[in-house]
Amino acid sequence: MNLQFSIEYKTYYGQELVLNIVNGKESGDNSVCQYRMHTRDGFLWTVEINRDIKPGTVVDYFYSVHVGDHEERRGWSVAPHRVMFNSSQALNYRIFDHWREIPDNAFLYSSAVTDCVVGAKIENLKLEKFSKFVCLKVRAPQLGVGDKLCLIGADPLMGSWKEKKAVKMTQVAINEWAACLDASRLASNNLEFKFAIVNANKEYSPMWENCNNRTIELPAMEEGDALIYELNEANFTLPPTRVAGTLVPLFSLRSDSSFGVGDFGDLKKMVDWVSLTQQKVLQILPINDTTTTHTWTDSYPYSCISIFALHPQYADLNALPALKDKAQRERFEKERRQLNALPQMDYERVNELKREYLKLIYEQEGKAAIDSKEFKQFFADNESWLVPYAQYSMLREKYGTADFSQWDDHKQWDEADRKALSTKNNKAYKEVELYYYVQFILSTQLKAVHEYATTKRVILKGDIPIGVNRNGCDVWTEPRYFNLNGQAGAPPDSFSVNGQNWGFPTYNWDAW
Repeated sequence: MNLQFSIEYKTYYGQELVLNIVNGKESGDNSVCQYRMHTRDGFLWTVEINRDIKPGTVVDYFYSVHVGDHEERRGWSVAPHRVMFNSSQALNYRIFDHWREIPDNAFLYSSAVTDCVVGAKIENLKLEKFSKFVCLKVRAPQLGVGDKLCLIGADPLMGSWKEKKAVKMTQVAINEWAACLDASRLASNNLEFKFAIVNANKEYSPMWENCNNRTIELPAMEEGDALIYELNEANFTLPPTRVAGTLVPLFSLRSDSSFGVGDFGDLKKMVDWVSLTQQKVLQILPINDTTTTHTWTDSYPYSCISIFALHPQYADLNALPALKDKAQRERFEKERRQLNALPQMDYERVNELKREYLKLIYEQEGKAAIDSKEFKQFFADNESWLVPYAQYSMLREKYGTADFSQWDDHKQWDEADRKALSTKNNKAYKEVELYYYVQFILSTQLKAVHEYATTKRVILKGDIPIGVNRNGCDVWTEPRYFNLNGQAGAPPDSFSVNGQNWGFPTYNWDAW
């Protein structure tokens, strides 16, 4: 199949444009094929390539600017260009593009808006048999819940400006819509049209673009030709998306079924309340592991030991299999009721009992979980941070302190240990497997809450600490990234007349 890509981009002497086609849609990998483009005037850039592409294939690509072999910049990667080869008859595709900068409304492309607020559904264009094929694409991030885009134009094939005969469009990518036309049936090569928003759930007429009519003069076409036009963003006079929500610490969401502290099970209940009150955002304070002393001083959520690891106290014990030992089961139920009856959270007791419970569950259920394909995928995805974290946690317990400068050995993470700690049935692996299991449980439960929130159209928003504990795993693993001879804080203000010393090491930005 012959493909010709064209894009207008002003360059200076020495610059050239490169077309980067992502192979993932076709071959299942994320490698990129690069094609140098050509120009006569430093403005209109084109490239022709021959590529074996089956009808129905979807290809993502982006443009980049190079000087020699050095890439100076590239188009917006969050929303790459996408072309759908949905003509079974086309032999030659001509694609007319625009350079994609990061737009002012980039937040409308975030999953928080597209998945939770709007509930966008991406679809493939149906396979067409047109001998001459025209596809019009446009981005329309302003659309809301239930909104769809349609094409209305002067040509009878586009409705003759009649709203009821408008061409329905398909959302082929995030905030990107497309419509296909049989060019052999067009009354003229001069297209004049606009886009409009329709919503079957709302009683109002289509909302037309607030701009002059769009026009395209189609070039001469032969049998087997396909033209794809990427147009400027749709122009609708609509206010930006606004949402209301609730900010709450997860530990404060204790319910009747909790184990003395708010957990991921309670977070799911809070999602229900946020949805019931027609809010859209649920934000929580950091939920990272902060365990250094096993005392109440670890309760400060902004003093994390790892920016990746989750705090074991948030495990929903109700979501785990029941303990088979009846005596243990009854003992923990008694403890749970006592903890829940307290007017305030007993941080130390809660964490002591939850650690004990998780260890018993690990001994009971751990082998099956570790052997599961879900755990293997979790380990593969998180191995880079999970392995050092597990060894750090084991050594913290072994030496009775998180101050690794006092440890007899392993005063700093040694990358040479990774292989043994990652090899199942190895003694080193067995010593830290409990921590792998607990983080797997926590990750699985949090992911389930996130997926549940998405179904409820609720944005689950997290928070991250501005710094890390100087005796934490991150400092132990990558000390070069921190200035351990300094401490972060805040200057005096109305909140604290003497200023604040947070005790966190400052970042060594030169090492990043």
